Amino acid sequence: MDIARRAKSVRRAWEPGVDLPARPSKGNRRELEQAWIAQLEARGLYHFLPQPPDAVPPQVYVAVDQFNAGSFWDCHETLEEVWLETTYPLRFVYHALIKVAVGFHHLGRHNCHGARVKLSDGVRLLRLFPAVYMGVHTRQLLADTSAWLARIEGEARLDWAALDTLPRPTILTSPM
Repeated sequence: MDIARRAKSVRRAWEPGVDLPARPSKGNRRELEQAWIAQLEARGLYHFLPQPPDAVPPQVYVAVDQFNAGSFWDCHETLEEVWLETTYPLRFVYHALIKVAVGFHHLGRHNCHGARVKLSDGVRLLRLFPAVYMGVHTRQLLADTSAWLARIEGEARLDWAALDTLPRPTILTSPM
């Protein structure tokens, strides 16, 4: 089967109302994620996950500490293993934290484009979750990340010296 026909058949299989695969297969992660996000935005998280998991992987707490210490890349690295092992749609909570961490990593390197892209992705994913999910205050992180995104989107040229002096957000947590 040629690539165009295969891509068309894959897209057709992910139309609304069709069960989506819980794991990506080789080469389809981005398309599958877009299909999952569309379903979650249309139906809500609780349609697919009525309850959050009973336990939070310990790597989440390590990653939160790394994020809050400004070690954004380390936070990303810590969560990546959990994200890769987790099925949809739960994996989006880890992916949201990864995207936000990488966005702030790009800010620290004065990479405006990378920061805008990753923070935007993180904001879109954080919107999928309730105010507190798995003990992570996702709504506060969404508000803080959105404020930073507005700060860097509105400027043609950024004043990096001024931005570097501003405190980065922290991730708040509550016991589950």
